[in-house]
Amino acid sequence: MKRTRKNITVNILLPIILMILVSARMFGQEQKNRDAIKIFYRIEEGISGRAVDKFSNYFSNKNFLSLSSGNSGYYSSNQSFYVIKDYLSIYQPLTFKLDNIVTDSSTPFASGVLKYSSKGIRGTATVFISLQFEENQWRISQITIN
Repeated sequence: MKRTRKNITVNILLPIILMILVSARMFGQEQKNRDAIKIFYRIEEGISGRAVDKFSNYFSNKNFLSLSSGNSGYYSSNQSFYVIKDYLSIYQPLTFKLDNIVTDSSTPFASGVLKYSSKGIRGTATVFISLQFEENQWRISQITIN
C-alpha cells in the first residue's frame, strides 16, 4: 500500500486532535467538579456561621426548600435568603459538617449533619443540598433540612 502525505497526516494528526479534545473535556469536567465543591464548602461555612450571604449568590431563580420548621416549597433567590436566614436564627447552628459530597454527577449533591440549639434545647438535623448547572455556572436547586 502506497503511503501518501495525506495518509500520514491523517494517521498522525487525527489521534493528536482527539487526545486534545478528550483532555479539554476532562479538564472542563474537573473544573466543574472543583466549582461544585467550592460552593458546597461555602454553604457549609455559611450555615455554620449563620451567614447566608456567604452562599446566597448561588441560589437559582427557583429553589426548593424543605425545612423542619414547616417551610416547604419553591422560593425565589431573594425569598430563599430570608427563609434560610430566619430558620438559622431559630435553629442556631452549633456545628455543621458536610460528610458526603458527590460531584461526578449532572446534579451534584451533598449531605451532612447540623447540630443546633433552639430555645435552649439541642437537636440534630440532616441537611441535603443539590446543585444544577444553569447559565454556565452551578446554582443551588434544593436545600432540605430535616
